[in-house]
Parts: sequence; C-alpha cells; structure tokens
Amino acid sequence: MRRPTRSFSRRVLLSQLAVVVVTLALVTGVFAWMGARSVTEVTETEALATARALAVDPEVRRGATRASAEHAQEPDDAITSALIKITDDLRDSSGIVFAVITDDRGIRLTHPDRDNIGKHVSTSPDEALAGRENISHERGTLGETVRAKVPIYSSSDDETVVGQVSVGIHASVLDADLRREFLVLGSVAVLALIIGVIASLALGRRLRRETLGVGPEELAEMARDQGAVLRGLDDGVLAFSSSGEPTLSNATAEELLGIAHVDADEDDADTGEDTTASVTAGAANASQADVPEVIRSMMLDAPDHGALRRRVTVGDRILLATAVRVSRDGVSVGGVVTLRDETQVLTMARQLESVTSMARALRTQRHEFANRLHTVLGLVDTGATDEARNYLATILRTGPIATPVEGIEVITDPYLRALLEAKGTTAAEAGVTLAVTPDSLVLGRVKEPEDVTLILGNLIDNAVRAVVTNASGSGADGASRTDEVFGRVEVTLLGSGPELHAVVTDSGGGVDDADAESIFDEGISSADGLDPEHGHGIGLALCRRTARRHHGRVWLLSGHDRDLGGASFAMGLPDVLSEDADDDISTGGNHEDDIPADETSADDKER
Repeated sequence: MRRPTRSFSRRVLLSQLAVVVVTLALVTGVFAWMGARSVTEVTETEALATARALAVDPEVRRGATRASAEHAQEPDDAITSALIKITDDLRDSSGIVFAVITDDRGIRLTHPDRDNIGKHVSTSPDEALAGRENISHERGTLGETVRAKVPIYSSSDDETVVGQVSVGIHASVLDADLRREFLVLGSVAVLALIIGVIASLALGRRLRRETLGVGPEELAEMARDQGAVLRGLDDGVLAFSSSGEPTLSNATAEELLGIAHVDADEDDADTGEDTTASVTAGAANASQADVPEVIRSMMLDAPDHGALRRRVTVGDRILLATAVRVSRDGVSVGGVVTLRDETQVLTMARQLESVTSMARALRTQRHEFANRLHTVLGLVDTGATDEARNYLATILRTGPIATPVEGIEVITDPYLRALLEAKGTTAAEAGVTLAVTPDSLVLGRVKEPEDVTLILGNLIDNAVRAVVTNASGSGADGASRTDEVFGRVEVTLLGSGPELHAVVTDSGGGVDDADAESIFDEGISSADGLDPEHGHGIGLALCRRTARRHHGRVWLLSGHDRDLGGASFAMGLPDVLSEDADDDISTGGNHEDDIPADETSADDKER
C-alpha cells in the first residue's frame, strides 16, 4: 500500500509543478508580449512627438520653404547651418540618434554626418512628402532605427508640403528597454515558480496528512467498498468525525433511529449518480439534530481501545449499540456506532419462554391425565362402574391435574390456563402463591397467544421477583423457598368482547409514583439475575412495546395495593379475543351428557 501511495504523491507533485510551470509560462509570455508592445509604443511615440515638434518649428519651416523654392544643387549654407544647429541641440537634449530635415525632393538639409548633407535620403520620403505621418523600423546610414517621419508645411500657406522631418532612435535603445522589462518579468516569474513549488509541496503534505496517505484511486475504491458494505449490512451503521459530528449513515440506521431520509435508489434513478454518491448522500440526513443524544454521548465515551456496548431504547425499539473509535497510523479519524435491533430477538425469546412453559404444563397435564384414564379403564375392566363414575365426576370438578394456582378453575381458555399453571409452578418453587381472583371472567378465546402470554407472563414473573426480593430484604432465607411461603401474587383477568384486561398485584415492596414511567425504560439487570424491584431491565419495555403494537397499553396503577400492599400492573389489549367460545372447553372438560342426572346435581351443589 505504501509504494503506490508514494508513487501517487510524486505524480500529484509533478502534476502540480507542471500546472504551475505551464501557467507561469503562459502568463510570462503574455506579459512579455504586452511589455514589448508597450516599450515599442513608447519609443515610437517619443520619436513621433520629437519629429512633430521639430516640423512645426518656425525656423525649420522657413528654411525648408526657402530650400524647396531654390532647388539648388547644393543647399545654401545659410539655410543648413541654422537647421543643423537646431537638430544638434535637439539630439543632444533628447537622446535621439538623428534628426534629418529635407526639402520637397528628399534632399538632406541636416544630418549628423556632414558629408551626407545635400544627398538624397536613404529611405523613401514619399509618405511624409504626401502629407502623411509615418512610423517605421528601418535600416539606414546610421543603422537600424525606429523612425518617425512628419511633413513640413510651407511657412506661407500651411498647406503646401515643403519637406519632411525624420527622427530616429536606435533599435539598441529599444532592445535595452525590452531587456530590462524581460529581466524584471523573469525575476517575478522565477519568484512565482519558487512560491508555487513551495505551495505545492505544502499542499501535498497537507493532503497526505488529511487523507492519511491514501490517494484518489484508493479513496474511490474505499468509497465503492463502503457503499457495498453499508448497503449489504443488516445492522445500522453511523460514522462520526473526530469532533463527534455524525457524517454518514446507512438506511438501516436511519430506520432504527427514525430519521427521515430520501431513498438513495430513487435518487440514483432520477439523477443517474453512481453508488458512491448515493451512499454519501445519506450523511446529510444523519445530522447532529437527528441522531439521539444517547448515541452521540456513546461516541464521546468510547475508549481509545476496545468497544463500548450499551442497550439503549429509541422510541419503541430496544437497540444494542456498539461504539468503536477508529484511528489510522496513530491519528484519530472519528468513530463508528453499529446498531442492532434486539426488540424482535428479545420478543421472540420471551414468547418462546412463555410457549415453552405452557408446553411443559400441557405435557404434565397429558401425562397426569393419561394416568387417570388408565385408572378409569382399570375400574371399568373390573366392573366397578360406580367407582368409575364417581372418579370421573371428581376429575370434572378438580380438573385433569392438581394445580398450585388458586382459583384457576374460572379460567377456561387453554392458553391462559396453561400459562397460569406454568407460572404457578415456578412461583411455588420460589415460595410465592399465585392466585386468580374470583371476579375474573374471560368468555372468549385468545387468538394472539404469543403476545398475550408474553405480556402477562412478564408481569407475573416481575411480580414474583418483587415478592422474593422484598422477602429477602426482610431477612427471609432464600434457601428454603420451596418450604416457606414468602408472599402472594394475584391475577385478575376480564374479557370484554374482543378486549382482554388484566391486573397483576403482588405483596412486594411496591413502586413509588415517581418511578411509574421510568420502570418501563430499558435498564440493566442486577448481578443476581433478578431485576431490581419490578424489572428495571427489558421485560417491561418489551411488554409496553408489544401492547402498543396491538394499540393497547401496559401501565402501573398508582399507589400500593390496599390488600396485598405491593404494586399493581394493568394490561389492556383490544382485539386479542375471539367471541366464539368453545362450549366443549370448560372447567375440567365437563361433559354433562355422559354423567347421570343425580351425579350432575351433586357436582353442581359442590361447586
């Protein structure tokens, strides 16, 4: 991994330097052209201005007018001497190379080289003699110069061209100015290149530090892998920056936390973006305002090494959250919180526990009932029919087996009866009496046995624990639970059409009114395996969530019970009972048609 990263860093640095060099070359070239153009224009303007000033001089106009009028073979010394003095003074004061005055034939009246006076100029005077100013770069008797040629008008009418003024500046002067411009521009370019190299190196180091030495190819590959992993995980994933801000979340995490988001697949279909873009789009939804405080605090509390695991409640969900800090090359880059929905697992576990208890109770009933049928069969085989009838009548009154639950004969539903018998056996083993109140009445049949038995079973278990805990705190010996009764748990069951209502009351220490809602929050069980008081663990949270799924509720009745002194939990579940009560399933399976009338009357009296 390191070698490709270094190679990439060198490529990035070379690319940056190439960009800097090309940019500087273009900028330098443009400014060089602009500088050369500016210097040339300044030189040409200077030559033109000097020629214009000389052409309008009155003495020059008179001299040129006289010379053009005479057209002598050799110009008159009186004319040329005055003009030569003017041009020499001008040349000495302005730094021009030459200032040549001619007549209307192009015959020189002045020249730095006196031998050239009276001769025709070496370059064409036609433009100036035609009345047009002219600037050119030409080579003459004095070398290559920048020349400005301006017409001289007659001193009498200002319209007739009587000669020209030609002013020249050496090209070497222009070249010297250009060299100075290029030297300054080159110095600036070199300085800019040095600054660019230093900036590129600094930028490269910062990029390597910020990306932890990972190049674009690796980042792109990581993004693709990240997208595939996040989409394929059943668990929720939340990524946090080193400052604790949420930066990324997958759809599962948003669903578990109840964060509203736009479906990434729909975005891809609408915009044509790839998977990487759609994955990172979820980060905007996982803002700090959306993520619950309990999750963000976990990330802050996570250790530098290892993982922090907590069971948290978000809405109606019970989540197992695991927070892990992430570092690369010793540098913290943030952290990750994974979320797993334990609600369904815990619900299924509690349901399975209830079903297992009922199945155990039913197996016990079946075994005991089989034994009693064998007894009846033996009595019939021996001809003791009267004893067989009496024995069957006894079974019909007491049920198929003896049960430790007081008053259970008023409950006819097989699921409720099996659950109560199973919980009664467990309670009896713990030294607690489980009883069904006489005013209980459920006519319908339970059609949601898993959820009903889960809620009712948890409430009974918590009540039994509360009784045992209260007795232990009072100094009772827990080792003799099977031989000593510590307290009592009473269950009231009422059916109203499709609705089922229940109240579970215990003789424990009760629950303070201030804790009426907090006990339904998810908590941690005590070290001995018993939830403190009424289950500050996950049982009550599961009960409430299951009840809400049926649009019902589970709550704590205020105050302590008047008779037992403990807590009372109530349950209301709509639409969990069917109204078609099976008459064949009655207390003890009573079939009165099979029993003589006198026996039936006796049984009724006993009831």
